[in-house]
Amino acid sequence: MKADSNKVLSSGMAEPQNVLEFAERVLMSTSLGDKLAHAPVALTLDPPKRGSFIAPSLPGRPDHLKPKSNDGKSPFPSADQIHNEEQRGILLHFFANHELLAVELMALALLKFPDAPDSFRKGILRTLQEEQNHTLWYLERMKDCGLNFGDYHLSPMIWSHISSMESPLDYVSRLSLTFEQANLDYAKHYSQVLARAGDHKTADLLSRIYRDEIAHVGYGLKWLRHWKQKAQSDWDAWHKQLHFPLSPIRAKGLAPFNEEGRRKAGMDEHFIASIRRYQASRGRSPDLYWFNPDVELAANDINWKAPQRLEKLAADLEFAFALAAPSSDDLILLRNQPSDRHREALAHHNLTFPEVSPISELNHIRKNRKVRAEQPWGIPNPTLLSKNLGLELRGLLDDSISARICRNSEEIQTFIEESTHPNWLAKPLLSSAGRGLLRFTSDLIPSIKEDHLIEPWLNKEQEFSLLYQSNPSDQGGLRFLGICHQEVSHTGQWISSTSVPKPANGLPTEYSRLVANEVLPAAKKEVKNALSKLLESHNYHGPVCIDSFLHRTSEGLEWHQVSEVNARWSMGRLAHNLRLKLCPNRSLTLTTIPKDVPL
Repeated sequence: MKADSNKVLSSGMAEPQNVLEFAERVLMSTSLGDKLAHAPVALTLDPPKRGSFIAPSLPGRPDHLKPKSNDGKSPFPSADQIHNEEQRGILLHFFANHELLAVELMALALLKFPDAPDSFRKGILRTLQEEQNHTLWYLERMKDCGLNFGDYHLSPMIWSHISSMESPLDYVSRLSLTFEQANLDYAKHYSQVLARAGDHKTADLLSRIYRDEIAHVGYGLKWLRHWKQKAQSDWDAWHKQLHFPLSPIRAKGLAPFNEEGRRKAGMDEHFIASIRRYQASRGRSPDLYWFNPDVELAANDINWKAPQRLEKLAADLEFAFALAAPSSDDLILLRNQPSDRHREALAHHNLTFPEVSPISELNHIRKNRKVRAEQPWGIPNPTLLSKNLGLELRGLLDDSISARICRNSEEIQTFIEESTHPNWLAKPLLSSAGRGLLRFTSDLIPSIKEDHLIEPWLNKEQEFSLLYQSNPSDQGGLRFLGICHQEVSHTGQWISSTSVPKPANGLPTEYSRLVANEVLPAAKKEVKNALSKLLESHNYHGPVCIDSFLHRTSEGLEWHQVSEVNARWSMGRLAHNLRLKLCPNRSLTLTTIPKDVPL
């Protein structure tokens, strides 16, 4: 039966005669009833034509239902809060807004792409009607909880991510395979949670919606495969189609990951594994990390270009930095992208990479993405990276062990004549990991051509690092994080770092007593206060490591508070972060093993 062309809706809009008129009603009407009214049975499918529809900034809504970006956002109820009827209503309110936005975006897709295949448009119409049903079901159940639609915040987030779509492939990639994929997690999880809470009516409603969402994701997958390049995997084609700020993280709900639902939708195992381990920010601008272990060398030479040997070493070590330093909301730049096999193996140990991009894209990201802060391994600032920083801290702590910066053998001679120490050490001011270190005796002074820190060679027995994080004062200021034991070769090169929950435990009794009674109290007070003053004078915020050690003298075991200050990341800090992620109540040792050594 043909629709009456003279029929007028409550909003004043004429009864739609074809798909485009129906879609315009759904999108632009300010009547919720019009938006949720099904298409007339006799609706005709418009003949294909070139699209020119321009999306509005927001869909038509009654005033009390207009989405607003920052309008008292309601916290998403947790599973533990679902026993409370009002919290259940807030949950349904959240879902209803998403369903209504999906209805409006599907209408927008019909208007934008009238030249798409008939079967594609018919699929959208069918899905749109199901989403209208979902919205109505949520509204009805919400009323049972004492809430009306619009009582809480209505976010436009989904609209802002999808309304700029430029092709049908954009549509299925953004809506069907991103936000509807996330509903596979939400619908199944909250159906189970509500059933356990005794609300079987809402649990059954979510189960029905879950079955529909499986079909909706399957629809998107079907058309992705239709339009993608044959050589591309489903994952690669979909991932490539998403553009910042939208990323695959939005395809995962804040609920347990639902592999079964994704398989039922037709996703292959590669796609499922890839989305399961994918990490990226859900909204806040990421911190940008990259591993530049040659930072001291770069600080000393504005034209520095790392040799291939150092780049290879950095490529071998950067995964440890990527796994330890950033949070899941951050972005890490890598020389080599981790393989699926490597990611899968790490995931079994609860280690996941955040969002990853090639390090070659650094300048592109700086120009095109909003980044909260840049967080490289180290900032190539000669002042902050100089051995002189440690000398400044020693001065604030009244360190009794003499040290001086010298630029030639004559200055060294003059300095060491004042001391009775027979063995000495010369360190280039900008070096790390024992590079350039010279050990000499008072009767055989080396020839140097640049500034070196000269200090006595002491009989070290236990080396460790005091770990700190320097933040602005309104973010907590300087924090002491702990102590990390270091193993160093006789030439001063790093071998391993061991992070422990209780720094004095596991050491020989004499060492343990000194660490517990002297090192830890001072690290938390006197050393921290002096370090805070030093870092404030240099306006530095970031990771800080103080190399320190116990050494043997004629009077017994003593603590040398400050060997060096590293205003950057360190292997000790990586070990500390990895321990907190992997085994917070046990010790963890970070070391390197040659590739040809069997594990």
